[in-house]
Amino acid sequence: MNNRKIVAIVQARMGSSRLPQKVLMPLAGKPALYRLVERLKYSKLIDQIVIATTDESQDDSIREFCTDNNLDCYNGSENDVLDRYYQAAMLYKADIIVRITGDCPMVDPLIVDEVIMGYIEGNFQVYSLSGEFPDGLDCSVYAFNALKDAWENADLPSEREHVGPYMSNHPEKFARGRLFKFKGLEHHRWTLDEENDYYFLAEIYNRLYQNGKIFYTDEILELLDDQPHLMEINSGITRNEGYIKSLSEDKIIMNAINQKTANKVGQKLYKKAKHLIPGGTQLLSKRPEQFAPDYWPAYYKKASGVTVTDLDGNTYIDMGIMGIGASILGYSDSDVDKAVHNVIDQGIVSSLNTPVEVELAELLCELHPWAQQVRYARSGGEAMAMAIRIARASSGKDLVAFSGYHGWMDWYLAANLGDKDALDGHLMPGLPPAGVPRSLKGTALPFHYNCLEELEAIVEEHPNELGVIVMEPQRGSAPEKGFLEAVKQIAKANDAVLVFDEITTGFRVVTGGIHLTLGVEPDVAVFAKAMANGYAMAAVIGTKKVMEATQKSFISSTNWTEAIGPTAAIATIRKHQQHNVGKYVQDIGRKVKSGWKDSADRTGLILHISGLDSLAHFSVDHPDSLALTTLFIRLMLDRGFLAFHQFKPSFAHTDEHLNKYFSALDNVFKEMVEAIELGDVLARIDSLPARTGFYRLTS
Repeated sequence: MNNRKIVAIVQARMGSSRLPQKVLMPLAGKPALYRLVERLKYSKLIDQIVIATTDESQDDSIREFCTDNNLDCYNGSENDVLDRYYQAAMLYKADIIVRITGDCPMVDPLIVDEVIMGYIEGNFQVYSLSGEFPDGLDCSVYAFNALKDAWENADLPSEREHVGPYMSNHPEKFARGRLFKFKGLEHHRWTLDEENDYYFLAEIYNRLYQNGKIFYTDEILELLDDQPHLMEINSGITRNEGYIKSLSEDKIIMNAINQKTANKVGQKLYKKAKHLIPGGTQLLSKRPEQFAPDYWPAYYKKASGVTVTDLDGNTYIDMGIMGIGASILGYSDSDVDKAVHNVIDQGIVSSLNTPVEVELAELLCELHPWAQQVRYARSGGEAMAMAIRIARASSGKDLVAFSGYHGWMDWYLAANLGDKDALDGHLMPGLPPAGVPRSLKGTALPFHYNCLEELEAIVEEHPNELGVIVMEPQRGSAPEKGFLEAVKQIAKANDAVLVFDEITTGFRVVTGGIHLTLGVEPDVAVFAKAMANGYAMAAVIGTKKVMEATQKSFISSTNWTEAIGPTAAIATIRKHQQHNVGKYVQDIGRKVKSGWKDSADRTGLILHISGLDSLAHFSVDHPDSLALTTLFIRLMLDRGFLAFHQFKPSFAHTDEHLNKYFSALDNVFKEMVEAIELGDVLARIDSLPARTGFYRLTS
């Protein structure tokens, strides 16, 4: 490599507080450290492997291991790992340093070489894996000069106890890059840090290591796909826990966090909930860990308009997700609640049917003249399952091509049976298909929005098999000219049913579905969320030709006949029409997007702002964007706002609310910029960063 010496430095010691002597624990009859080095030797680019241990007596066994296995070894500071790396790099004259930690006995030499090549070809100073790789494949590459700069200038304890933080905290000094190879695999834990990790790794080695032949990432993923129960062995452990705990001297003291939250009613209740309710909450998007762990108020006592009062008596203005977008009119809208109270007084269920379901059906078909028939459910997920069942019954074919996010049901998660990251890029990555029958493999195939060629490829590969095309008509980017028309033509040409999922977009632009503004009519459309302002209600509407197929299949539920959902939907839709709520929420969302941009310009924070005006969101352009978003949430909580990097406006938001929000925004963005400049983002959030996507909670 242009005569530049590439040295892999493996940090290893025996004194782990969570799992002492872990690096020499046996895997397939040899120490874990032996297995790690064995795998690194398959790299085609590494010139030398060095074990960097400490000069403490407890690490004599590592030095003996190196001697016995003819490995180069450097002894350095136990706590100043940055110095240990720098001195080892100096001693062995490294031009390029590949950092490997001793707790990664499943490190993949193919991925290591990809990281090295990415570093070289991109002319970077720092190159590492994206955060979506499994924990345990960790690999970073540093230029010697970058390592030297960090060694000379790092002051914080966390910047000395680990090699990379100083470089991460000062992106202005170092050209950085990341390898993006997988998506949604961050929930995999292949590291060796706790006892259950060891049991997991031992199981993997027992199954895959044979006759001295190493195994690779794809083989591990295939095994875990076939035997997903193995992941339960060490699930629920915090990723990078050692690094997070090391930040205690930089203000984050985990015990102090527990003390801060111990006296909060909501936090206490949430800790109890995580023992009683798998995952802690009924909806993934409402887990406090998605926002600000240990701080986000988990439960509400009262919600009205755009204000929410938590169990501890704190009242916030909701400038975030407004009931996951369901409360389009605002919380506890008086007109909708009055209608519901009236129907409760009359009785919400009996042995006879409620006439409001006919009234709602007429209203929905009036809004969507292309539709003639309606069926109801009470949640978006079950409504989508109903729509797919009806569409398959109508077309007589099983294969579903889809774009976008469509819920938790088997028909959708089946996409991840064949390709573990098939659903990545469709809103939420990392959705595991555990419990989904493997016989559904290959029945749901994804294509990306505005990528007509991907849908055409599905049709070409599966001639005469396509029965359903399901998609969100628009969510972020606008459809390219002719895209939706071409999708409809493909559906027609293949006798497939075109389904528009309007669970998120419905009623956020106009009264009805966003497809009414796009000029393309589907065969079926699905609504939930905003159609009833948060009351449990969902509807599947469609052409008579398709909907009559319902008669061929058993689709029925007692709770679909209660009167509250349809009553709330009728009241919501009538008010939505009367006040042109679609236009109003777009105007509010447009103002907020403009406010984000203006504040970012004034403070120097680099944001990417996107999405529909009524489904707006931003992202921070920084390697630690997730931690910075968590900091944003924390700082806005302190100022009395439930705020997120998403904003779903409602009819209850006013300019007064926006002005208060904007007044806080400048100060918050300014502090975020300061945190970036000082490199203490994690210290300021006083907790673990927020988590994204699907993950398992056990505590």
